Amino acid sequence: MTTPSNFVDLQAGFYNALAQGLGYSNQDPFQIIQPSPPLTGGDDADALLWAYLNNMPVASLTQNTQFSSGNQFLADYQGVMSALQAAPNNFKSTIGPECWSAYQKALKDHEVKTGAVPFRNWALYCDPCSAVSTSGASALAAAMLDPIFAAQLNVTPYKPAGEEPVTFSPGYSKMLTLLKKAPSRSFEVSSSNWQTDVSKTWTQGSTSGFFGLWGGSSSSSSISEKFASGGVSIKASFDNVLPFNPTPGDWYSSAAFGMAFNNPGKAPWTDNNPITWETTFGKNGNMQRYASSLLIANKMDITVVSAAQYSESEQSQIQHNQGSGLWPFYCSGGSGGSSTSAAFDKDGRMTVNITSKANVPVVIGCIVLAAAAYLGHEEQASKLLTRQFYG
Repeated sequence: MTTPSNFVDLQAGFYNALAQGLGYSNQDPFQIIQPSPPLTGGDDADALLWAYLNNMPVASLTQNTQFSSGNQFLADYQGVMSALQAAPNNFKSTIGPECWSAYQKALKDHEVKTGAVPFRNWALYCDPCSAVSTSGASALAAAMLDPIFAAQLNVTPYKPAGEEPVTFSPGYSKMLTLLKKAPSRSFEVSSSNWQTDVSKTWTQGSTSGFFGLWGGSSSSSSISEKFASGGVSIKASFDNVLPFNPTPGDWYSSAAFGMAFNNPGKAPWTDNNPITWETTFGKNGNMQRYASSLLIANKMDITVVSAAQYSESEQSQIQHNQGSGLWPFYCSGGSGGSSTSAAFDKDGRMTVNITSKANVPVVIGCIVLAAAAYLGHEEQASKLLTRQFYG
């Protein structure tokens, strides 16, 4: 146990404290997500929630979504599907090139769903396809038995190739129902009682991308270093914390993706394609890790006390920037679902209060699985979550 000497140590100590407070050991693949704006609901509630799952996690104890590498599950998955060769079938030859082009466009424009019956019903009223509506439906039914062909067709309507956004199931409404029933969690750390050793974590201590004292600030700035090294204590409580474990929507095929993962350097991978097994799943691949579960909090109450003494100029600077959110969750108050405030005593010592409203979820972390585990051991991951959260 120690007092952090810099922001890296403080963030490491917070990681250990939060993981333990949520029921994890430092051997589990837990990742903090920062910043953590509240999910206030509305028309885009599902999309905002699913965006966390669509983001491909980096190998870091902290995932800063504003510093994301840009890798997105759906887009990267579409790239993989384009690099695979489906088994031979006669669907395209049966319907002809003109009908095939019309069908591809109709899929992207949401005029038709995938499958033999939707194709037949659509083709009956499509000039290039009406004559082959029945024979084409039969050929499509046979072709869809191949997981690669079915996966390639099913992902066609989705962004970026199509217009449909990424989807997972269940969505925001079901998540909120489950969240209200989830157990409470809390933890507390005094200024001299931090455990900063993260060398045995799933990243062997690798962490990057976190902010400093306020959202968008540098962790190495003078005011951030003063905060981190001057003595920090924290008390945190969450009325509910839910391990939310949705599955990808119809755009995703675990069968096809599993075939791609299990066959490096050979079929169904095509030759002479820039997207390969190595660029996807290899050491520097863009699909090595997945956010299999989100850790979502309800009605959090965080108090952070800094023993450092801040000058009037520094106090003014902090209060000016508190709208961007303050460490550790950087919940900005603009959305109305949370509140962050900093107050100073007569000696210039600071107390930060961060709260979120009831039934306004806040994503504070995720469980990261490597590709092998995500594709082959989802049951083990589910058991891990059940054990740690429900006993």
